[in-house]
Amino acid sequence: MAANVLQNLHQKTYRLETIVTEWKNPVYSTRKSYAREVEVYYYGKIKGEHDFQVLVTHFDFSEEEGTMDKFLKKISYLFDEIECRVDDEGNITTIDNLLFLRLRWTKIQADLSETHKGDAVDRYFSQISDLLEDETKLIDFLGSYQMFGLLFNGLLQAFDAKKKRESPEGFTEIMTPVKEGNKMSLKISAENLEQTDTDDFRGLFVSREDQLEEGFIEVRKNNFHLKHSLLWVG
Repeated sequence: MAANVLQNLHQKTYRLETIVTEWKNPVYSTRKSYAREVEVYYYGKIKGEHDFQVLVTHFDFSEEEGTMDKFLKKISYLFDEIECRVDDEGNITTIDNLLFLRLRWTKIQADLSETHKGDAVDRYFSQISDLLEDETKLIDFLGSYQMFGLLFNGLLQAFDAKKKRESPEGFTEIMTPVKEGNKMSLKISAENLEQTDTDDFRGLFVSREDQLEEGFIEVRKNNFHLKHSLLWVG
């Protein structure tokens, strides 16, 4: 099943969106959204792993146009072309265009450093440089729900049977498959949240005839509510 879901990502376009709501106090909140249209290409198996190219063809940011927002927007373009390999469960294992990303980052950083200064900027620069120097960290970052984790998250084989796994946040994610005709839903819940700073964690993925159609992950922590969603659009 999982391998078919992976192969069926080929030549599909998904809309990935993250909405962040921050409660400044009990009656006032701010909302930012960040959406991308992503084209996925599957190039078959290489040494037992699935070979993918992921292209972000369109970005859509909410109208927050502070200096830092513009800065982060430009950094987002660094990751608009990813070549990776993925195991049968759907976990990213290798980034094949790492050298391309490093060279690209050198250019983007040079451009940005002409117009952006300060400690916060320097921290972002060093964080991204560190990511690109450590492939394991980069894989974790690209596999996070705000990046490409709604597509490549190691959950695809969980459509077959109930599964538990440890989250990087310290709690346990529980995946429960529910079959209705040709529709497979994967309900996601959590346990051991009280040991972490996450207040609530839930999600749902839906596939039909081995085609991933939609999904979302919702996270509440402190005064933040994050919703990451995926929708097959073409």
